[in-house]
Amino acid sequence: MHPLPRSLEPLSGESLVSYLLRLGHRLGLSPLHLSRAAGWIRQGTPNHFPGSLLLDLPKPQAEAFARLTGQTAREVSALTLAQWRDRYPPIARSLSEPGRLMRPDAWVYVGSPRFCPSCLAGDGTAAQQLHGGPWLKLWHLPIVFVCTEHRLYLEAECPHCGQPHDAQGPLVQRANDHTLHPAQCRWTVAAQTPRRKSFACAGRLDDRTTPAGDRPQPTADILRFQKSLRGRLKSPTRATEASEYFTDLRLATALISTTWPHSRDLVDAKTAERIDSNPQKRHDDSGGRRNQRVRDTPPRDPVACGALLMAADRLLARDDLPDLLSEITSAAFGNPSSRTPWAVLYDKHKNDCSERLRQVAEPATRAFPRVNGRRGTRAPLRTGYQAEHIPAFLEQDWYQRHLASCAGSESKVVRRAAAVRLAQWALGGTYDDAAEFLGITPVQTHLLTGRETRRSARTGCNPFELDRALRALASELESPRQPPVDYWRRRQALHKWVLSIDAWHTLVGILPPTLTQFRTLTNDRKRQDASVFIWTLVTRGEHLFAPRPLEAAQPTEIQQQWAARRNTAWFQYSRPDPLRHYSDLRHVLAKYAQRLARDIDSCSGPDDTRADMASGSLHSPTQTHSRNPRP
Repeated sequence: MHPLPRSLEPLSGESLVSYLLRLGHRLGLSPLHLSRAAGWIRQGTPNHFPGSLLLDLPKPQAEAFARLTGQTAREVSALTLAQWRDRYPPIARSLSEPGRLMRPDAWVYVGSPRFCPSCLAGDGTAAQQLHGGPWLKLWHLPIVFVCTEHRLYLEAECPHCGQPHDAQGPLVQRANDHTLHPAQCRWTVAAQTPRRKSFACAGRLDDRTTPAGDRPQPTADILRFQKSLRGRLKSPTRATEASEYFTDLRLATALISTTWPHSRDLVDAKTAERIDSNPQKRHDDSGGRRNQRVRDTPPRDPVACGALLMAADRLLARDDLPDLLSEITSAAFGNPSSRTPWAVLYDKHKNDCSERLRQVAEPATRAFPRVNGRRGTRAPLRTGYQAEHIPAFLEQDWYQRHLASCAGSESKVVRRAAAVRLAQWALGGTYDDAAEFLGITPVQTHLLTGRETRRSARTGCNPFELDRALRALASELESPRQPPVDYWRRRQALHKWVLSIDAWHTLVGILPPTLTQFRTLTNDRKRQDASVFIWTLVTRGEHLFAPRPLEAAQPTEIQQQWAARRNTAWFQYSRPDPLRHYSDLRHVLAKYAQRLARDIDSCSGPDDTRADMASGSLHSPTQTHSRNPRP
């Protein structure tokens, strides 16, 4: 390989494609000829430029081109996008390994960048008058939509032929053509004569006199926002911080696009009109997988793109982001799910986004990472309270102060579902995992997820207001006024518990003499019902999910008879005006439950509690009798 007789100094910020076009124009050589001279494309292979050359040049290829052009390998590598791969994730996502291009990421314009006509016209120096100004590397990134130097929106297509029509073209159009100026359009158009099938458009892209149509001027806010985006691509912003921000921005942009028009209120009227008229937005009616891919593609129209990105940036900065995300996704998709279009996209990028967005997004998407091969076992999302501090049936005081006003007639279901949501936020994992942790059947817990939206409307329950109120309760639990109760330990201690026969007879013996005449008080079904009542008081759970070991030990026919009387028995224990003997029995059982809860809480751990329960040393019947002398 012999060095070229003449070369050209790279311009500041110039891309590799730009340098090939300008150097080839000076030497009268095509970009394809230069690439073959550098050994990038072998003789006899198709005239195709690998898109990976723009993203990153392997060291041997950079050194070969440096020898050819009289530069250093570092100067040649500076013509690629590699300097931003740690800050802008779409660059790294487009490369499976150095020098090998995967399918180009939608957030990198590999072969069809937007451009500024004034920059292409050059700065008036002799070299730029002859060979034009640079095609900047920044133009290959969708996050750059304004030329801050000339205070103009970039152009997305040739004003003469209208291409590229929202398409990703090859790295270099008409790579074997050495006659075109670097600022001329290289897209192919159909010929008007039968002798020739096609030719290059060749329209000048650096013509600043071409009418810009109704293209507005960028506002001061847009210019500031554009400068802030460019600032994140360089120091002093940390690479990790920049990478997480651009991933967050991508997901927020996709959220607005994917949930449109439910997210229309997040942008101003002019921006909404621009998005509605955007050709990519019109593809939303096609449905299917293609629809999901289009929604993750930023608009090529620079005005719509800039407005959409700025709306996404402002969305990320809002303090009420959890509420907004919950409202938008519930309105667009109905219920949190890992299979909604935005949840699928989030799952793809969640490892690269910020921790704040993960905490906000995971409850709404139910898309949690796998840890040790098991789905839904991630680290806790909150540290102020733990899942074991949440009862399976929300504390009545918590419910009244925070949720009662917006629960309508769904108090029971709301208390149940709210407990699951609080446990999920603390525990991590899926919604059903949290229900299982609390010992609740998952199908009974989905009111707050939007699955029962119509039912909620009929009963006066407002899921959005409930979500806000529940987050306020969660914030309160971050700083408890007194040591929290370990309800998980209590549930574990009473997992297969039932009043012993001796304890039950002792408790019955405490009742007034007239009640001992009721022989039904001493049968096993009554003992099982009393055990369930005590369990609900100790664990703050619902009688529906209480253990029933006595019932489980009965023949099938007896089990069915007992099950048929569950609600009747529970009504007698829970009614506000019980019969006299149930009132007295409830009073005795409540005192027993208080001491039992205190004894469980005083044990060093759940294993010790279960051992004490099995041995009978935990609150013996004799202690019960002595503490409650018979009247």
